[in-house]
Amino acid sequence: MKLLKSLSKLLSNFTKVLVMVAIFGSFRPIAVSAATEYNEKISFTDDFDACSGERITVSGVQHIVGHITKDAKGRFHYVFTRNTKGTGIGQATGDRYILMDTVAQLNLEVLPGQTQTLSQEYHSVIIHLGEKLPHDDTIIHFLSKLTIAANGDVTTLIDVQSVACR
Repeated sequence: MKLLKSLSKLLSNFTKVLVMVAIFGSFRPIAVSAATEYNEKISFTDDFDACSGERITVSGVQHIVGHITKDAKGRFHYVFTRNTKGTGIGQATGDRYILMDTVAQLNLEVLPGQTQTLSQEYHSVIIHLGEKLPHDDTIIHFLSKLTIAANGDVTTLIDVQSVACR
């Protein structure tokens, strides 16, 4: 389903940011208690298959805000929030849609030289405005996993757990 591939691609932008920050934090010294701030807005336009049965074109912004600190024991602390918002238009009907996806505060503590894993579950929602049909909103449940190996290698996995029409 193209919806799942498109949303996974969009979510991978967030994962790439985590990877960049993890690598940056692992190889550059950060003063104790000083925070390195991160604030980026990533624009996107993509096509999705919605539960309403039509293809929609969605444009929006993924906003990622976070900071990194290093404590006295050498542990790096990464804290991020991600919001994705977009508006869409049905290609067949011209109906309006809203895409929303929020990952509330992600916290990851990394001690250099030790493997660390972060797993996060979240939902993306595509709401069909002015609903004419029952069950025409799309809810996608994701599970993402970020692993930083002891040698600094970073791996990610984004898995779609379920899709529901409500």
